[in-house]
Amino acid sequence: MLSTVKEGAKQMVKLLEKFPQERMKHMISFKQTQLDRFRRVAGLQVDNKIDSNEPNLSINEIKDMLNRSKGPLGLQRDVLKKIQAVIPRDQFTEQDLKRQISSLENIMSNKYKDYYDVGDKLYKPAGNPNYYVRLMDEINGKKKETFISAMKVIFFGK
Repeated sequence: MLSTVKEGAKQMVKLLEKFPQERMKHMISFKQTQLDRFRRVAGLQVDNKIDSNEPNLSINEIKDMLNRSKGPLGLQRDVLKKIQAVIPRDQFTEQDLKRQISSLENIMSNKYKDYYDVGDKLYKPAGNPNYYVRLMDEINGKKKETFISAMKVIFFGK
């Protein structure tokens, strides 16, 4: 059973590598955290580099330094042990991984977007038909909206 879980995790890693990058930059990437998570389960090498002033320092090295100190982050060892005991560990079954693989494939193929197509009535509302086009242009960085143009749209609907 362990080999099937590892194979499922490897399949998740392959799917996640095809998953597109987030358009908006966040402090942490969904794609990267899930890749790291499933690489550990699959037994693959995990790149634990963090963005800091010291690019050669990994998460494991930081954890090692904290564990070697007398009271990391000002906490006592018994408190740290209680915290670590409560933290959930990734324990997947073959069925769990199959469901996650199926869900990720559905998301990547836009299954639900196509199945629940809302049509132009919602994408182009009568009161402001260019609303979603302007919103997507702003998110993609194609066209910047100024304060004056935003107020013009609010007051005049154009």
